[in-house]
Amino acid sequence: MSNSCDLVVVGVGGQGVLSTARLLGRAATEADLEVRVGQIYGLSQRGGSVEATVRIGPISTAFISQTEADVVVGLEPLETERALPRMSERTIVLTNRTPIVPTSLTLDRAAYPDLESVVEHIEAVAGVVHVIDGDSMARQSGDQRLLNMVMLGALAGLGVIPIPTDVLESEIEGHSSGPNPESRVNAFRRGNESGMIARAGGSSSRNKPVRR
Repeated sequence: MSNSCDLVVVGVGGQGVLSTARLLGRAATEADLEVRVGQIYGLSQRGGSVEATVRIGPISTAFISQTEADVVVGLEPLETERALPRMSERTIVLTNRTPIVPTSLTLDRAAYPDLESVVEHIEAVAGVVHVIDGDSMARQSGDQRLLNMVMLGALAGLGVIPIPTDVLESEIEGHSSGPNPESRVNAFRRGNESGMIARAGGSSSRNKPVRR
């Protein structure tokens, strides 16, 4: 595995996008990796789009150009689709399957797109797409707020970032906010198992030929 990785984390306000990126940054530093974390808050206070970037490697900026993301982690499927400009044939995508209807759609009285069509749009651009039921695993771990811990675990299980799993778990145990450490670690481990299954080509893995 390369010690460099350009990663984009997206979701809506309240899902923990920024705390996820910061945790990845701290874990990368703990693993003696160079890292820069960037944040785009958007309408996070009103449940709007939130994006953060994590660049691991010898770089001078946190900015990730269009088509340059190695990995995209989406905590909400429509927000994952909105990150399409960052993706290319070499991008690995990990997305949660549970939708959150954005305020803009509610105000326009528009319907949320069909999940299958959202995933197909992503598959048409990205190289590999992994879809998991992160919300269900978070609830099984005892708290809906643990979604980002589940997604971090799945990311580690996929083996696509140069941060050791034990270092990530240690950072999660020491994380000062949110549910108790035991619940956070439990959620991380559930996600990690799902990521390893997807990595092996299990039911949560989507890898279709790129359509042009």
